[in-house]
Amino acid sequence: MIERLLPFFATLLAGTLRFRWQGDALPANAILMFWHGKMFGGWYSVRRRHPVALVSKSKDGRFLSAVLARWGYKLARGSSGKKGMEALEEAMALIRSGNADSLVITPDGPRGPRHSFKRGAFIAACELDLPLYMLSITYGSFKELKSWDRFEVPMPFSRVTIQVTKVDISALPAEPELQRSWLDALSSQFDT
Repeated sequence: MIERLLPFFATLLAGTLRFRWQGDALPANAILMFWHGKMFGGWYSVRRRHPVALVSKSKDGRFLSAVLARWGYKLARGSSGKKGMEALEEAMALIRSGNADSLVITPDGPRGPRHSFKRGAFIAACELDLPLYMLSITYGSFKELKSWDRFEVPMPFSRVTIQVTKVDISALPAEPELQRSWLDALSSQFDT
């Protein structure tokens, strides 16, 4: 029942939002990321591209998938714990084949830690040789849920400001054991 109603109500709410973009211009092909707690505005704002979304296999991921399918996303289901690399490979294959132009990821999802980058978006950017962008999202008015990510539901007719920042990955260490500290330092720059 929720899977049928949620896409309708999410679309209804999202249609009232007023988006303002700032910062870097997004190219036609890119890897896009935004924090898990800000995903409502993030997913809706880039739906008109030809995106593929990396979504967890959890129950919450099933609900999100229903909304994203309504918004025209292609879906690759997996997460850092369950078939994550397979899902990332599936998403990258859609980009390589031309069936999608943007890979969209919540880099701290699906279970956190909050505002801490995981490797998926960075691996995809390197493998696909595509630029990586962070979308920092703020809502003029929102309701914060009591969840690990402090999920924010924008109030109807809120202004949504999206600051677009190209992420320089040229200094990403090749060794996985060094990547964690590098990603932690980078995460702190976007921890708002």
